[in-house]
Amino acid sequence: MRFLCVGTLFTALCSIAVFGQSSNSFLIRDVRVFDGQIVLERRNVVVDAGKVTQITEAKLNLPGLRVVDGQGRTLLPGLFDAHVHISEDIDGTLRQALRFGVTTVLDMFNSGERLRRMKQSEAEDSPDVASLRTAGVGASVPGGHPSRFGGPPIPTITKPEQAQAFVDARVAEGSDYIKIIYDDNSEFGESERFPALDRETLQRLVQAAHKRHKMAVAHILSEQQAREAIAAGVDGIVHMFVGDNARSDFGQFAAGHHVFVVPTLTTLNMICGKSTGPAVLADPHLQPYIDAGWHESLRVPPDASRNHLCKASDDGIRQLIAAHVPILTGTDSPVPGNTYGASVHAELELLVEEGLTPAQALAAATSLPAKSFHISDRGFIRPGMRADLVLVEGNPTQDILATRSIVDVWKRGVRVQRQTAK
Repeated sequence: MRFLCVGTLFTALCSIAVFGQSSNSFLIRDVRVFDGQIVLERRNVVVDAGKVTQITEAKLNLPGLRVVDGQGRTLLPGLFDAHVHISEDIDGTLRQALRFGVTTVLDMFNSGERLRRMKQSEAEDSPDVASLRTAGVGASVPGGHPSRFGGPPIPTITKPEQAQAFVDARVAEGSDYIKIIYDDNSEFGESERFPALDRETLQRLVQAAHKRHKMAVAHILSEQQAREAIAAGVDGIVHMFVGDNARSDFGQFAAGHHVFVVPTLTTLNMICGKSTGPAVLADPHLQPYIDAGWHESLRVPPDASRNHLCKASDDGIRQLIAAHVPILTGTDSPVPGNTYGASVHAELELLVEEGLTPAQALAAATSLPAKSFHISDRGFIRPGMRADLVLVEGNPTQDILATRSIVDVWKRGVRVQRQTAK
């Protein structure tokens, strides 16, 4: 017999006779709740069999049910990182993300045997690692990004007529959405340019993805590329651009095409010589939970000569905020200056510095990525949703740095063992 209580009818006491006493059933008492959109003060949250079953102001008497003290604390939906690249150590990557309250990660490029193992992890959805979705192999040209870095051969595309076959192959491999690399590196000067997709192939790839009922997202790093990708019909862009300035209508242009944006400000700051990595590594709330193997890559030194490249991204993101374009939290981990889980908290801080309220930044890491990527069972704290939850000290809806003061993390109602990293 499941617990059933209409909280609005009870102001003092609600009790039950029988309740599911599984390891992922518990009560969080007297806690502030950020439900993914709004703040609810002094609530009691019931989790049964891995799902949220009730959120009420009523006092609850649930004999034998484990109680978690929420006084002075805030309960958040499990966080998303909407732009990562999973490392070869898949489980290690996903465990570290989970230690930081990141219960879902969206991978933006992977291939081969690693992709096969990632899909297995996605299907198993084990409670001791973050949940996973992946783009699989992104669409790019021979000699373009990322094949210019070497490594094992990956499928590429050279002409528009190949678009549907390319997308169909990705769907067959298990891509949850289609990533398109639309970047020739020209934002760093003509001498740095490399091959890239043409506009017709870009548009045909978007059409092919939508024909297979898959979202299409685009990697860009210049404003012109962003505009062309948006005009081609992509659902979202998964970087903000860099440069010396942004045109004044970019935010309205993006809003008019109903796209979302994953700015990856932590990565752009690294490009601009202002990496957040050293500050993340110095934070006593974060550093103990970062695996030692990532410490060196976080130590990206400042380079004031490149700071001008962030002028366009700063202006562009502020325009997007003013135009109410959905902004999603993503880090591009593990690029230098970033690491799984910890850098989400740095990204949240940057989003607030750019003009989001703390509550809006929290939505960028919870409800907005869930809605944008059509993952309907999480991102909110509501009855019937997965109990992917993060309990923190303090009030991150007022002070975004409070997301780092993690008390507990649950995935599907199972408490995460947050041992310090090795």
